[in-house]
Amino acid sequence: MKFSLLTKLCLCLCLTGVFAGAQETVESVRRQIKAVEAETAREKSMHDAEKKRHAEFVEVGRKKVQALATQNKTLKAEIDSLKAEIKNLAEARQKTAGTIKYFENRKAKYNESLAKVIDSLVPVFESDFPYRNEETVTSIKEIANQLHKSLIEADDGLNRTLEVFYDRIRLGYTTEVWNGFLQVDARNVAGKFMRYGAVAAIFVSNDGNDVLWLTRTDKGAYKWKNVSDDLAMRTVLKDVMKVAEGKTAPRLVTIPVFIPAEAK
Repeated sequence: MKFSLLTKLCLCLCLTGVFAGAQETVESVRRQIKAVEAETAREKSMHDAEKKRHAEFVEVGRKKVQALATQNKTLKAEIDSLKAEIKNLAEARQKTAGTIKYFENRKAKYNESLAKVIDSLVPVFESDFPYRNEETVTSIKEIANQLHKSLIEADDGLNRTLEVFYDRIRLGYTTEVWNGFLQVDARNVAGKFMRYGAVAAIFVSNDGNDVLWLTRTDKGAYKWKNVSDDLAMRTVLKDVMKVAEGKTAPRLVTIPVFIPAEAK
C-alpha cells in the first residue's frame, strides 16, 4: 500500500501528537507517584513520631506506676508502723492511767490520813499557852477540813500547818503588852496584860487592886493566880509591868514562871 506524501505527513503529525500526549501522561503519573510517595513519607514520619510519643507516654506512665507502687508500699509500711506505734501508745496510756489512778487513790488516802493527824492537833493547841488559841484552833480545823474535802493538796496543808506551828514558836521570842479584860471572881476587870514569850503572863487592873499571874494546875491546865493579898508579889509584878510598858528604865526584873513538879 502506498501512501501519499500528505497522508504520510498527517500520519507523522498524528504519531507525534500521540507521543507527546503519552509523554505528558507519563510525567503526570510520575508527579502523582512522587506526590503519593511524599505523602506516604510524611504520614510515615508522622506515624513514627506518634509512635515515639506513644512509646514515651507509655514509658512515663510505666515509671509513674512504678513510683506510685513504691510510694504505696512505703506509705503502707509507714501506716503499719503508725498503727503499731498507736497500739503501743494506747497500751502505755492504759498503763499510765492505771498508775495515775493508783497514785490518786494513794494520794486521797494520804490526804485523809494527814487531815486526821492535823485534826488531832486541836487539843494540843487548845491546851497550849493561852494566847490567840481560838484563832490557832480555827486555822487547824480549817486546814483539816479542806484536806478532807480535797480542796487543797497535801503539801499545801502540811506547809500551812507548819506555818501555824512557826507562829506559835515565834511567840517564845516576843514580849507584848495590851489592854483587855479578865474575869476575876466573877468580875469583868479592865486592865493591862503582859506576855513574856510563851512561858509567862501577868495582869494588872487599871486601878492596881487586882494583880494576877499565869500559872498551871497539877494536871497542866493554865489558870490565873491572884496575888492581890501578897504585897511583895504585887509590888514585883507591878514593877514588871512598868518595865514592859517602858515607864521606867530598862532593868532586870523577876517574872514568876510555873515549874512542873518533875522539873524541880
